[in-house]
Amino acid sequence: MTSDRGARPPQRLYTAGTLKYTAGALFMLFFWMLVGSFFFNLMERLIPVLMPLSLKSFGCSNQTIGLVVGSIPSLLNVMVNPVVSFRSDRTRSRWGRRIPYLAAATPFVTFFLILVGWAPRLGESLAGMCGGVLSPAAAGVTLLVAFSILFQFFNLFVASVFYYLFADVMPEQFMGRFVACFSLVGFGSNFVFQTFLLQFARDYMEWIYTGIAVLYGVSFLIMCALVREGEYPPPDDTTSAPGLAASIRLYCRECFSIPFYLWFFLGTALNTTSTVCRGLFGVFFAEHNIGLSLDDFGRINGLVAFFIMVLSYPLGWLADRLHPLRCYIFAVILVIVTNVFSYFFTVDRLSYIVTTVLLSVVYAIQGASTLPMFARLLPRERYGQFCSAQAVFNALLLVLANWGGGLFIDLTGDYRNLYLWDIIFTVFALVAMVKVYCGWQRQGGLLNYVAP
Repeated sequence: MTSDRGARPPQRLYTAGTLKYTAGALFMLFFWMLVGSFFFNLMERLIPVLMPLSLKSFGCSNQTIGLVVGSIPSLLNVMVNPVVSFRSDRTRSRWGRRIPYLAAATPFVTFFLILVGWAPRLGESLAGMCGGVLSPAAAGVTLLVAFSILFQFFNLFVASVFYYLFADVMPEQFMGRFVACFSLVGFGSNFVFQTFLLQFARDYMEWIYTGIAVLYGVSFLIMCALVREGEYPPPDDTTSAPGLAASIRLYCRECFSIPFYLWFFLGTALNTTSTVCRGLFGVFFAEHNIGLSLDDFGRINGLVAFFIMVLSYPLGWLADRLHPLRCYIFAVILVIVTNVFSYFFTVDRLSYIVTTVLLSVVYAIQGASTLPMFARLLPRERYGQFCSAQAVFNALLLVLANWGGGLFIDLTGDYRNLYLWDIIFTVFALVAMVKVYCGWQRQGGLLNYVAP
């Protein structure tokens, strides 16, 4: 007669599609995904923050900065993102449907990001080789723009597909907490960049680009090697390319024929557009209007990022508890109110710190609910494709908004108006998201929602 008294209870398994995780395996999934996320977020901060400084040093206008840093990448996004997303949803390989794109593009992202950092130095050499036909400034700007475009092209393969991997490998009941941890490491990378690296940007810019690019490349390839995707059912349309015209018709019919999704795409895209001027010209507002040095700007924003980092996990829990759509709309309202307050009362160092904290909190609420909202509202089997459709809306607006934001600041002559820009576009975003909320209720709401 045998006894089961000493037998261990079976380990609980967590599933994501055909993947099954023990608690230990789930921990390792979190760990490697977050390591990759940290250096991905750190890499993503370089162009928006450092490129304007480089272009400004060459005497470029705000309009030109907006065009190069925002509009050109957004135009590339319109062309590349839908194709990559459409094909990755339908890719079947021994490595999965997302990781092949991430692993193949990462070395090119690393290489061209390094060249972006060295473009001003290479521009001086190019000008010397041209025998005075090009000035060092013209050569530097030319190489900066060329390397930036090549970097953005390959980075779109990564940035498009990386977020889709979350929904494919992460158990649904942990999605909110994972996104909270993803936000946590995002704020952590921002803290490191703003506090410890930004102060050296003007003197050691090329080495900052090089170091972060290499760290990103190594960590991301390790993540791709250690994270496993499961098996996927065959696509229900076709795996072999049905032809360009047929693919476009299929894409448009599935993504753009339902009003609920059109309002969703428009509302989230308008909300992204609202932050254009702050992203491009926030550092110049701090320097010219408030009188802060670049070092002061970095330290203040770094400390604020550290403070917000502490809130990431509770905000992720809140999004899971209340539903991310509700949290997102609440955050949109707070963004409007906080920008109105900031426009009138940000006048010195202390008020700048206060309003920076307030804006960071409301954007943290929004950020913690964004990815869970996408995962809860969009069809899972076509998740990448529908995310790319939203990215198309984003990119089309940003093509004009990045150039237009620079023109807006040039015409008004006051960096303070970045708050006004935010207010206008966020009001329109709120209208669209209220329409989404009404559609969500019609589709079953909190308890019975079914994606249309």
